[in-house]
Amino acid sequence: MMNYKNLLIIGIFFIILQYAQVSAEETKHLTFGIYPYDTPTQIYQGFKPLMKHLSKELGIPVKIVIAPNYMSHIINIGEGRVDLGFMGPSPYIRAKDKYGAVELMVRLKMKDNKNDRFVVVAHRDSGIKGLNDLKGKTFAFGDYQSYGSHFYPRYLLNKAGVKLKDLKSYDFLGSHSKVILAVSHRDFDAGGAREDIYDKYSDRPLKIIAGPFSIPPHVIVGRNGLPKNIKAKVKAILLNVHNKDILQSIDPALEEFGPVKDADFRQGREVIDFVEDR
Repeated sequence: MMNYKNLLIIGIFFIILQYAQVSAEETKHLTFGIYPYDTPTQIYQGFKPLMKHLSKELGIPVKIVIAPNYMSHIINIGEGRVDLGFMGPSPYIRAKDKYGAVELMVRLKMKDNKNDRFVVVAHRDSGIKGLNDLKGKTFAFGDYQSYGSHFYPRYLLNKAGVKLKDLKSYDFLGSHSKVILAVSHRDFDAGGAREDIYDKYSDRPLKIIAGPFSIPPHVIVGRNGLPKNIKAKVKAILLNVHNKDILQSIDPALEEFGPVKDADFRQGREVIDFVEDR
């Protein structure tokens, strides 16, 4: 008959075996979450070369996961449903402040910092010259959780004395690109978006009526619970990406990935708190 000591040894063996199987499963592939700041096709094609590079350097396939909206992306990162993620200022702040252990890895460093700048645009022939002209007009926001296409434009409108109730109407369209296109089609009188997204549609009949204004950086983060050695490898790989084809596929103005710290988001937290108190 098997004694207690032997049973204990066998039990420990199976626990170790199960843990090893889980660990192997966890490192079978990695997922890279992205929020829908642009069309899914453009996002996928833009990040595909970087995923291929990460996969090769890590020896682990890295798969793109595009969230249907900003809130889903925040939950995916915060609850560890994806391993890595590309985040704008407010999604990072939401994930960090609600879930805690979301680790900053690198920031995107753009030529002329255009990825970190925001503009308010109107149709070229609208007659609108500035934010003060927007009372009684229509305004296009992106996603509610977007810093550059919701929180910061709301902040600027308030500072200019234009509250939501002063607008004829407004709506949340889901992405920076949709804001730009809606204003160019005259579906809305004005809207806010990142400057680099605005630049992608330079052939459209648009003009900047406010900005550019500096905003906190866009970043790549790692989930809570991702093995430290993998996070360290990913961070080192990203900081050493110098291939322009990889960088410019994400954005023509992307020059490199650089260091980042939570203090870089102080302005973002102040703006979000200001808007949500209104």
